[in-house]
Amino acid sequence: MAKVVEFIKESINEFKKITWPTKEALVGGTIGVFLVSFFFVVYMWVLDLIFAKLIQIILG
Repeated sequence: MAKVVEFIKESINEFKKITWPTKEALVGGTIGVFLVSFFFVVYMWVLDLIFAKLIQIILG
């Protein structure tokens, strides 16, 4: 039981060391993730259209 209590105390101390992001950093990071995801989806969609057309041409 002593090990469990020690683990919990150490965990609490580690949580106190965490530097949480500011609201601005969090919003900026979220917008960045959405933009990268959007461009990746568009890129994959364009590739899918190209490959679908190529397969259609090859198979007649």
